[in-house]
Amino acid sequence: MGYIEALEAAGAVVHSDASFGSYQGDWLAFVTYKDQTGLVRGGYGSCSGCDSFAAEFDDSEGCDEHRWHEQPETCEPCAVARVESKSKLAAFGERYLDSIEAPDEVIAEFVEQSVWDMSAPEVVAWVKALTPP
Repeated sequence: MGYIEALEAAGAVVHSDASFGSYQGDWLAFVTYKDQTGLVRGGYGSCSGCDSFAAEFDDSEGCDEHRWHEQPETCEPCAVARVESKSKLAAFGERYLDSIEAPDEVIAEFVEQSVWDMSAPEVVAWVKALTPP
């Protein structure tokens, strides 16, 4: 699970995505959502204190008893936890889809950042190479 899966769970079609190694790390996704196509982006970190996905989710979806082990199909609390996790994932993804940006806007911002962000030219090249769906 991750940011891209959250966008998809929220109903977006992700055409392309990439991560870049800026100070905290940037990810961008070229998406179509509710008849709007453009870029969404966010940052990631190396721990749950600076990575919003890691802070919100852990790698488990089961009930308390099976949380870190194989989850039996017959465990009703595990099934409920999986459904709740999918709903939570979609809600998380929707937050990013509220601000779909045009590629030109993103390019302009990262060109400006290239003075201090050594990964900005890589972001600009990736966005320029996108092919509309």
